[in-house]
Amino acid sequence: MLGSKILVVDDDQFILKSLRELLLGEGLTVLTAPNTEIASEFLRNENPDLVILDINLPGENGISFCRRVRQKSRIPIIMLTSKADVVDKIVGLEVGADDYLAKPFEPRELLARVRALLRRVSEYSSDPAAKDEEYSAGDLLLNASQLKVEIHGENIELTLLEFRLLEYLMQNYGNVLSRDQIFEHVWGYDQSFSQNSLEVMIYRVRSKVEKRLGSRLIHTVRGYGYRAEIRSGS
Repeated sequence: MLGSKILVVDDDQFILKSLRELLLGEGLTVLTAPNTEIASEFLRNENPDLVILDINLPGENGISFCRRVRQKSRIPIIMLTSKADVVDKIVGLEVGADDYLAKPFEPRELLARVRALLRRVSEYSSDPAAKDEEYSAGDLLLNASQLKVEIHGENIELTLLEFRLLEYLMQNYGNVLSRDQIFEHVWGYDQSFSQNSLEVMIYRVRSKVEKRLGSRLIHTVRGYGYRAEIRSGS
């Protein structure tokens, strides 16, 4: 985490200054942008490791920007929303944000999420050769070392957390995993912080994988969790 580069996008100068000081205090490099135009320049030229993105921005809003970033990059994105904007939280997750945090928030909570997401990215980038496993189900092939998912030979674009979720389910193929187990493995902290994140992430993976696969792969175990399995006739 030390030295990682964080891009903060918010039009509130007080929040930009506060988050800059908070993150600098953790040994991070911080880039700040009041709008998506400047943020886009930082993404092109500075190669940040994580984005903290406010939804309500002047001009292009955070939802549109997140969707555009996801067309080109797997960079982790934490969305900042208003406490009352439940719809915005869900839409933000649906367009590709990895997590969200409602304003006002506790600084320690934001830091916990930043650390967790950076740690998850580091686990894949530090030694990808150590993860040489492949998993398959029907016509789906997941290659852990290449961070690649293919169906019928076609590459399926997943964010890092979407990939981590699918990989964890495939590692435990046929077994039921609780929501707590999945949340701890994928995000790295208690799911009580983000009630909608797992459900929306499951929805995103299903929408990208199951239509192309032609079968139901991820099954909901009501009141408990999820299981990856292709059943005959499904």
